[in-house]
Amino acid sequence: MHSRGGCATLFGGLIMAEKEVVPAPQMVLKPCSRAFLVYYVAIAIFLLGPRLNPEVWIFGVFHFSLAVGTVLGLLVLALVVYMKWGQEYRITPRGVVKLWRWPSPRQQEITWQNLGEVLVRRGLIQTILKVGNLIIQDKSGGPAMFWFGLGNPKEVQDDIQRRRP
Repeated sequence: MHSRGGCATLFGGLIMAEKEVVPAPQMVLKPCSRAFLVYYVAIAIFLLGPRLNPEVWIFGVFHFSLAVGTVLGLLVLALVVYMKWGQEYRITPRGVVKLWRWPSPRQQEITWQNLGEVLVRRGLIQTILKVGNLIIQDKSGGPAMFWFGLGNPKEVQDDIQRRRP
């Protein structure tokens, strides 16, 4: 087990003394908790905002009541739970895989032969928090794979590049 800035990953790659390379084991990644900072702030605003100022109006038209704030806060919380624990990313001996657990299990896979460009995308806040996203292109014309909220995405990009045949 290897920790990347508080976000645990399974890390591998063994090299024998005689320079015989053993295939790296599967690496499992999940979105990092730091990647959801903006969502945490939104939850706090939705849940605490109407309690602190019950007279607030949105755009001067819509009353932001306690019930509306609670419902919106719980919806954003459900989104965080879905995005954090409902998906995982894997680097396998066959290629890269994105798995969704809910509502029905499914996966997207790009084999090493079809692996195109691997791009790191992150904004200012993500850079400060040392998190980011990966966009993995499929050379065969399939849809690109999007990995959200990885801790230290540049290291993950380098791991993928090293495993590429």
